[in-house]
Amino acid sequence: MLKIHGVPFSAHTRKVIIAALEKGLPYEIVPVIPLTPPQGWLDTSALGLIPALQDGEFTLADSSVICQYLDRAYPGVALYPGDARQYARVLWIEEFVDGGLAPHVLRGLLMQRVFAPKFLNKAPDEALIQASLTQMIPARFTYLENALTGDWFVANTFSMADITTASILMNFHFAGETLDASRYPKLAAFLGRALRRPSFRTALQSEAPAAESVGALDLRVYAHAA
Repeated sequence: MLKIHGVPFSAHTRKVIIAALEKGLPYEIVPVIPLTPPQGWLDTSALGLIPALQDGEFTLADSSVICQYLDRAYPGVALYPGDARQYARVLWIEEFVDGGLAPHVLRGLLMQRVFAPKFLNKAPDEALIQASLTQMIPARFTYLENALTGDWFVANTFSMADITTASILMNFHFAGETLDASRYPKLAAFLGRALRRPSFRTALQSEAPAAESVGALDLRVYAHAA
């Protein structure tokens, strides 16, 4: 059975969980809190980040690398298209979200509003929060809004591009924000579709207790998957 090391409500860990669910792969969550990792964690994840995957004696880190491995190692539902251009497009949306949007949601909002004050005894960096909300995140939401030409991002077929985007949008809501449906109507409708998929509903139901235990996350977005 696959072992997924991480926090299930982490956007990047959730990516791997939903990829496994979409492919019908059994898995076990091994809780790892990045702020207090277990001894020897760097042997599993060289950069100290979550998630990491353990498949028998094989270990691997980085959510995108893990998902590409699962898609190639296990047949069945394909999360990355076979067509070269569509494949590249999925990779690009995944990287745009993970590299271009996620840092501003996770470090710019969630870390400042939730984890720094609650677990590190640090005051929120209000300048960083405002820069994230007014400069960095809106431009990236606009790009995604324009990139969405159907129900799903690439060839109108559900893929890792959709898993990655929906997962980070959930964590945007965790930070107490709401995706503005009047400004980003396609993106808001997309999130609703994604959260109603069986894989998302299963993942969110399983992660809810851990998310609730934090005590400071805005969990109203879970209602969209009910």
